[in-house]
Amino acid sequence: MKSARGEITINGFYDDVRSPTLLERKALAALPYDPAGIREELDVARLDTPRDRPIADRLAVWPTQTINGLHGGYAREGTKTVLPCEAMAKCDMRLVVGQIRDDALAKVEAHVRKHAPNAEFVPLGGMDPSKTPLDSPFADPVRRGMVEAQGEDPLIVPTLGGGLPDYVFTKILGIPAFGAPYANRDEANHAPNENLDVERFFAGIRTGVAILSQLGAMANPHGA
Repeated sequence: MKSARGEITINGFYDDVRSPTLLERKALAALPYDPAGIREELDVARLDTPRDRPIADRLAVWPTQTINGLHGGYAREGTKTVLPCEAMAKCDMRLVVGQIRDDALAKVEAHVRKHAPNAEFVPLGGMDPSKTPLDSPFADPVRRGMVEAQGEDPLIVPTLGGGLPDYVFTKILGIPAFGAPYANRDEANHAPNENLDVERFFAGIRTGVAILSQLGAMANPHGA
């Protein structure tokens, strides 16, 4: 499913990927990623290919296809002589705006049928990607609210490198969606020791109030 350069070889997988806008490219260029520091923090010798792809582009511009785990036969403690009757690979994909979940799954299934016709393909669900344009009329009030509460301009990330069901708002309800993370950098999100500094907890309350105040003071962008 991938070439030696790390490019996804599933036929048509990149067809609907959109290039970043000038505003998005400017925002990505301003993000302070440190590749050497990230490698050291993760304790890895190198990042995945393509190695010349910037960190911000990896997280916000390009889709991914990852093998989460492989299983087959007996792999627990001790020894056992067995003839494995099945093998399993579990994968995930991170899609970007322009791609559609069902279409991407269909392309993966066609790839599996072509290269491993005896394999069973089992989709386990997913979400459509979502993105609110940076030139949304609500973007600047959100930014001003964060500045008012925290005293400095926030870093603007055009697309989160993760999975959230924001498409329910942006695609189904037609409502822009913004994320304003309040936690400390070492929050260990979703881990057993997930944490939040008390100072940031109160800063988050102030920020939420300031953002709502800025949004409430703006003129109706739709003229209704």
